[in-house]
Amino acid sequence: MDNIYPILAIDYGKKHFGLSISDNKGIIASPLEVLSITKNRNIKIIIQEISEICKEYNIKSILIGQPQVFSENQNRSKKNIDHFSRLIKENTNIPILFQDESFSTTEAQNMLRFSGQNIKNTRNKIDKIAATVFLQEFLNSKKKRKWKITTYLKCPWL
Repeated sequence: MDNIYPILAIDYGKKHFGLSISDNKGIIASPLEVLSITKNRNIKIIIQEISEICKEYNIKSILIGQPQVFSENQNRSKKNIDHFSRLIKENTNIPILFQDESFSTTEAQNMLRFSGQNIKNTRNKIDKIAATVFLQEFLNSKKKRKWKITTYLKCPWL
């Protein structure tokens, strides 16, 4: 996988899917939107919309947040995410990556609270900011690994 950017990050939820996107160089994550399942908008429509977003932004990879599994409830959630991931892969044919999204929603809530926003009025923002949080963590971790590799390659004593 030579170029994985831009990346579309998806914060999976039963009814809400927060979306975030990276820039073409994999440096900055930005919130995009929240897609929600409603009476007239089922999972198939959500998948279709994600596929259209991937085309519009020329997405090279999709990053899906996964919780750590400590309980049966989290295990069920992971199975739902795995199923969702397969549907995304079948409809987009774009490589799927996974990132630990533990505490991303809590961090998103804290960010909104510290910026002076009322959490109750920001429900539609939390999911896309949570996606932005774990996408930025992913981008930062890729930069650190790349820096370590190039540093080792440039060290004359290695």
